[in-house]
Amino acid sequence: MEIDMEEMIRRGLFFKPVDTNQKFKTKLDETTLKRVVKQDLPETIRKSFKNQEYDTYETIAELVLYRVYGVPPSGNDGARQKGAFATTEFAESRIDVKCRLSLDPQWKNALYIEEKLLIPKGVVLQVGAVGPVTLLSGTVLEGGADQILLPKDWPEDWVIGYRYVTSEPLMEYPTYSTEKPDEIRYKTISNS
Repeated sequence: MEIDMEEMIRRGLFFKPVDTNQKFKTKLDETTLKRVVKQDLPETIRKSFKNQEYDTYETIAELVLYRVYGVPPSGNDGARQKGAFATTEFAESRIDVKCRLSLDPQWKNALYIEEKLLIPKGVVLQVGAVGPVTLLSGTVLEGGADQILLPKDWPEDWVIGYRYVTSEPLMEYPTYSTEKPDEIRYKTISNS
């Protein structure tokens, strides 16, 4: 009996986390960013970058970035739209984004809405890698994804699409809608 490898891969049997988002991630290089004078950040923000290392850049081309957020069903706390951080990778799954972005459950980010942002030319960003976070259990979320600190009070019109993030890993680039989802996830929205 011959094994159809393409069919096996299509079914996700040889799927490796980050395979999909790495294939489509936004490239940060000299065609999209130019280095400018480094801005000093408060220590609490510096600590979110791996080894507290980051640089300051100005966009010289439009950039596509992604943000994941969500408020728990209680409606209290949680991560809301227009937060400070974005990344170059879309969320492959909830567990992927939790690990790659070191999102501690104590921060009550429900991780179910992803917004796709289009950052215009001429915007100053702080760019580095997501630093590790140690959970109360002692588990270390390593991080490592690109971390971009957006300007304070960035305009909502940078958002060009939304989607719900599921527990199932993506095998291809996701589809985004221009319709803004509810910030609070109701139990009837998804069975995932």
